[in-house]
Amino acid sequence: MSLTTTYMILQAEARIYLQNQRGIFQTADFQSFYTFNFGTYHAESREPFGNLLALNDEMLLPQRNCEIKTSETVRIVLIPLAGALEINDGSEDIKYVNSGEVLEYLAEPDKSLVITNPYSNETVNYLQIRFKEEVNALFYSRLTPFDLSGKNALLTITNDQEQSNRILIGQYDGREESTFICNPSKAVFIFVIEGAFEVQNRLLEKRDGLSLRNVSEVEFEALSNNAILLIMEVEL
Repeated sequence: MSLTTTYMILQAEARIYLQNQRGIFQTADFQSFYTFNFGTYHAESREPFGNLLALNDEMLLPQRNCEIKTSETVRIVLIPLAGALEINDGSEDIKYVNSGEVLEYLAEPDKSLVITNPYSNETVNYLQIRFKEEVNALFYSRLTPFDLSGKNALLTITNDQEQSNRILIGQYDGREESTFICNPSKAVFIFVIEGAFEVQNRLLEKRDGLSLRNVSEVEFEALSNNAILLIMEVEL
């Protein structure tokens, strides 16, 4: 009797999320652009990507605040892009998150998080990222610094011991090429913070996103100077 082994090759899947097709929520003090369906915003093909629930590009006016409440346990990642944030989780320990730092916070349904713009005259811009998280997660909050002055390399900016949702960031000179080797058990989401990149032969400009499934590596090239790329590994 002969045995035949069949190997299944999974086809790579890609989807682009253009910045001008994002959802938007706006008040007199606050503005948020949604890459995925969020709150009352719902559009076709904008469902969460695996356990990546939200990627919101948010702006808050001087001396104003916004409150975050969740209906499930999530890991919130805050990355200031311009300015700094004051964070109050209801305890006496008020945190400040500056540009060049990332705050990871375990948000639970019975808790709230208040983000305040501490400046008198400057609007702050930051990313709010949400991952679905296990109830028994091993952390409450953690602040991690990073330095983009060493260009043309990816930096891991999360401190996840299990590396379930690793986040990397890098600043690149124009025409600089690189390759990101993927975890074979994860999917990948790419987000351009500044400038423009060619990623897997696709043009991505400022605040565009790209989801990738079934890829072993991601090739990219910066098309402008000081271009900044964010890469997230995602559980499906």
